Amino acid sequence: MAHKDDPEKMAKLAAWLEAAAEELGVDPSVVTDNQTDLLGLIDTVAHGPSRPGAPLTAFLVGYARTVTRVSSLSSLRSVRKVGTPRVSATLLPRREARRRSHSGLR
Repeated sequence: MAHKDDPEKMAKLAAWLEAAAEELGVDPSVVTDNQTDLLGLIDTVAHGPSRPGAPLTAFLVGYARTVTRVSSLSSLRSVRKVGTPRVSATLLPRREARRRSHSGLR
């Protein structure tokens, strides 16, 4: 059975995002146009490599979009690929080892 979000919660989410976008001076359509992909990314990360890493991953996608001018969809696809269990099982230990070697940790 497919996951169905509570309509009341989704209405609160929409109102919150519209208010936040307005406060930040961002066109609310930026959120609505990317909502499905962003929620899919969050789902992939939260149910894959790191539940608490999900919101920070969304931040990284937005930041990368700003800094590199790579399309949001391209960034989302790249990160979702890394977040899949098969890929993250390979990449994350390598990244951790590299981080440890650069910091002098063993």
